[in-house]
Amino acid sequence: MAPWVSLRQLGSAGLLALFTLGCSDEKIVFREPVNPPPDANSGFLGYFSATDKQTTCGNCHVLHDVDWSNTAHANAYSVLASSPDATAACYTCHTVSDKGNSTAAPAGWDAVQDAAYHDVQCESCHGPGVDHVTSPDAPQSASNPPLAHIGLLGPSGALDSASVARSCGACHNQNSGPGVRAFEEWEKSGHARPVVEEGGGSPADTPNCASCHEGKATLAAWGVTANYAEKAQTGSANHLGQTCAVCHDPHGSAEDASGQPIAGQLRFPIDVPDANQNLCMKCHQRRSVPDVTAARGPHSPQGPMLLGDAGYHPAGFEPDLQAVATTHGSERNPRLCAGCHVNRLTSTDGKITSAGHLFLAIPCLDGNGLPDLLNQTCAHTETVRSWAACATSGCHASATQAVQAFTTVTQRLDQLTKQIWDDINANDVVDAAPADGGYLSDFVAIPATEYSPTDGLTSPAEGARFNVRMLRIVGGGDGSSGVHNPFLAEALLRANIDELQATYPALPAARAAVQEIMKGPLGAITKRPLSRPLISRPISSR
Repeated sequence: MAPWVSLRQLGSAGLLALFTLGCSDEKIVFREPVNPPPDANSGFLGYFSATDKQTTCGNCHVLHDVDWSNTAHANAYSVLASSPDATAACYTCHTVSDKGNSTAAPAGWDAVQDAAYHDVQCESCHGPGVDHVTSPDAPQSASNPPLAHIGLLGPSGALDSASVARSCGACHNQNSGPGVRAFEEWEKSGHARPVVEEGGGSPADTPNCASCHEGKATLAAWGVTANYAEKAQTGSANHLGQTCAVCHDPHGSAEDASGQPIAGQLRFPIDVPDANQNLCMKCHQRRSVPDVTAARGPHSPQGPMLLGDAGYHPAGFEPDLQAVATTHGSERNPRLCAGCHVNRLTSTDGKITSAGHLFLAIPCLDGNGLPDLLNQTCAHTETVRSWAACATSGCHASATQAVQAFTTVTQRLDQLTKQIWDDINANDVVDAAPADGGYLSDFVAIPATEYSPTDGLTSPAEGARFNVRMLRIVGGGDGSSGVHNPFLAEALLRANIDELQATYPALPAARAAVQEIMKGPLGAITKRPLSRPLISRPISSR
């Protein structure tokens, strides 16, 4: 038998075999669980046994090793070796090397091409482990134990080459091979930079805001106790955005409800229609219903909006449940938020792949057919944006149909929201006409007493204001122009208009175009069978 048995392999069968062999003449010798590093200068240890993919780190950190063995990183070398397009330069990101950690000079595979360095192992992110295994009880230092970095940008969110080089971005970028440009897209996304305090929030709100707006606080709120290099760093210069390690578990240990590893090494599933369990919705559900203690508008209500439970519901509001279920939140779009917002596109020259990490559902395209990293203000037409997510998610038969549906929804919602409140001066405050337009600007028909932040009630005027702030086409808190749930969006606004007219009879009749919408079918879009029950209102409606 082998002179050393890994802890990962030592189960009950292994124990039985050892006891059986104990009765024979064979002598069992256990050797030290560390081999001399092939690249002695760097101190990268790599595999203890390359044939069975037993990492040296895993000889002690058994559970992390088991979790890692189920990830794509554990097979990175063989996948590349079997590719006809592989070049020598590609192997630096498919092995243990200086990429992704604090090592500055070429090291590991780039220095000594030994099988011990095959695959993306623990040290690829944590850095050389020789000091730690030699003196595991030594006082903690910068390299003992070696801690991985989860920050990708430098101080104050500025692009910093040193930070990128020691992070996931060192390999997950478009210049590291036939590139998947995850880093470049993330760096231009709203997730990249922290927002420490929500605008207008009180100091007491700051910790709650940070739990979604600052990476370290998010991990703490989610109960992640793993250590990393930035964890102990304090001060605004050390705040992190929602970096790779916030959504993805580097160890690959997260499991779904059935005990299976979640695809993509995500910390939470993306296919669960529960705003408190879905990865995206854990943050995108903060204030989806009115706050009766203050005149605060909607904030990140996308999850409940998609699932059909957002907004102020006027008295007697009973929408068509089949319509409100919507294709975007049904089994036709099983990945829910990610089904539209995280999709891959390949450049027209076939050399670069978009990872969908701009998180835009219908991104403007550049000249190479990829999401434009510099400009996202193009027209909503079929030729200049990608509608692939709409056409492939099962909701629309083609991009043309998706554009038609988008145009219909936005035009109708624009008419309805402006009938209720047209914020002409764009200050997000209801002002008397002619500064603003619509019903809410009629201060004669709707007295100022209807807007009281201290009475603990939501008046029809306050409820309508909340829904408009959530659903208006420009500057709406939902941010989707009603697309997340077009049926619920229109149903809410139509019910708002009915309630306003009934509560404040001095209001004039709606414009002719709005009256046509009000008496027509909801949404003017084909309804789909109800596939999921609606969720209950989220606990967090801050």
